[in-house]
Amino acid sequence: MKKHIAEYKKMTTKLNIENLHCLCSETRSKGKIAYILYPMDILGDWIEAASEKHGVTIVVIMGMDWQNVFSPWPAPGVPKGDPDFKGESPEFLRLLQERVIPQIESELGIDGSPERSLIGVSMSGLFALWQWMVCDTFANIASLSGSFWYEGLVDWLKTQTIPTKQGKGYFLLGDKEPKSRIKIFATVGAATEEIIEILRTAGIEVEFQSVPGNHYSDPLPRLNMAFATLYGGCK
Repeated sequence: MKKHIAEYKKMTTKLNIENLHCLCSETRSKGKIAYILYPMDILGDWIEAASEKHGVTIVVIMGMDWQNVFSPWPAPGVPKGDPDFKGESPEFLRLLQERVIPQIESELGIDGSPERSLIGVSMSGLFALWQWMVCDTFANIASLSGSFWYEGLVDWLKTQTIPTKQGKGYFLLGDKEPKSRIKIFATVGAATEEIIEILRTAGIEVEFQSVPGNHYSDPLPRLNMAFATLYGGCK
């Protein structure tokens, strides 16, 4: 029998860590945990159902300084006239590694080295890719409409020795995004294709889907597609 939303809400744990707001599903797996960096508090009714469906513990992290902690290096603001990006990703990654992840997993009774996935959208999708190239904290990533138009990203990736990854990457882009009237945003389609080719050439398992809509269309269906890819469908 399907659970009612109210029953799911009772299972979800709320944690505040370093000014971040974390929603944690019931610990349905101690071996697999997915972290979602999300800009809006709209996933509360979805977390437990998705956790149960895919057999994975899910944590949603919110409350970040979205523009700055997900920018890997300083860059001019976009669109023109917006505040510049501060490039605080290295500091935020250390915060996740040293404080946030250990506390969350302790609270959830997860010890050892679980298989972690990181799911991001927009700027946090950019961060998901960047951190995957510099560390092994997360085995798998999903980048939904990742901000791959970011200044210098593709050129930076071309200079890197692409690390060996046993996990997989999932990338999704709305088909209207490359048609943006903002010139730099319109480069996201070509940039995404180039990034995927670089990763595949390096032997990394990557799946890409072009889906209808713009940057923030259909958030829950898109998350469901990412989880189905990362965790092989339903439990």
